[in-house]
Amino acid sequence: MIVIHISEKFNLKINGHEDINFIDIDEREDVKLFIDPYVIQALPDEFCISARKSIDTFFQEVFRACREKNHDRLRSILKHASEPNETNLGLKRIGKYGKGSSNEELSKLFLDFYKIVRKNPYIETNPTALCMYIKNFDKDKMSDLITNIIRKHLYDFTVEQSVDWGMELASNEKLIGYYWDRDNLDWNSIYGRPLSVGQKDILLVPKYIVRSRYVFSVESYIRQYILKIIQKDHLDRNSDMCIPRVRASGRIDIIPPTIKTLYKKEVYGNVRKDYAFYHSVKNKNVEDIFFKGILRRIKNGYGSITDERLDEIVYKKNIFSVSI
Repeated sequence: MIVIHISEKFNLKINGHEDINFIDIDEREDVKLFIDPYVIQALPDEFCISARKSIDTFFQEVFRACREKNHDRLRSILKHASEPNETNLGLKRIGKYGKGSSNEELSKLFLDFYKIVRKNPYIETNPTALCMYIKNFDKDKMSDLITNIIRKHLYDFTVEQSVDWGMELASNEKLIGYYWDRDNLDWNSIYGRPLSVGQKDILLVPKYIVRSRYVFSVESYIRQYILKIIQKDHLDRNSDMCIPRVRASGRIDIIPPTIKTLYKKEVYGNVRKDYAFYHSVKNKNVEDIFFKGILRRIKNGYGSITDERLDEIVYKKNIFSVSI
């Protein structure tokens, strides 16, 4: 299969992602990158601030509908949450309609999850963070859902980049798609001139909001926060898992079990999302500390992808040093 990137299609004179602000997607195949809502939560630029408001109101409405057991409202909220095809990001599509979740599948995921957590008084603390506990709701499904929610932001960005780079938009206006209208708390339609490649309409995605894996995850939450709390508890109690160590001076230090040891004892054999949620309910402040800490680290550059690494992922090359 011939690979044709957007930069090639429009004859952009670039040397890779260092020269552009968007992901130079292949028009035919998906790139294994995902829009990360937690990066959008963390970064202070105009795009992220605006997109964040859309994402926050969407998930607030989702969990409100779950709390009120309003199935019709939930289905209405998720009616345009099917797999998008305009960004060519995520995992490889299977078949005509891909492997993304339908609105009915997502409704069931959220409702089943909410049955477990509706007694938690902190349910509205941060609905976006709460999504990490939902089973079978991984970064690919989340990225697809976020794409739908912020489609208008992505379209505006696409138009902006098209003007900057002289990429001609289609001559006729058409339905671009649907986006979450944060003012009306419902879906709204966008009409405009699309950026088209052959018969396919494209939405460009800012390169700084994508990740190859989410920094904010159940795994990092367990290892970096929950197990550290358990580790400290062992130390405070001087449990049987602690090891005394005698210094040359005769002083005795108490060494707590390692995170690796605790992980084997505590986590192995358990469903990680269930384990993490159980400890969040048990210690209601730890999730908030984790969420704020991760956002602060993301803001300071943690987990970001360099232009060179983007070139490796997108162009499948180790070194990208010649013009496309």
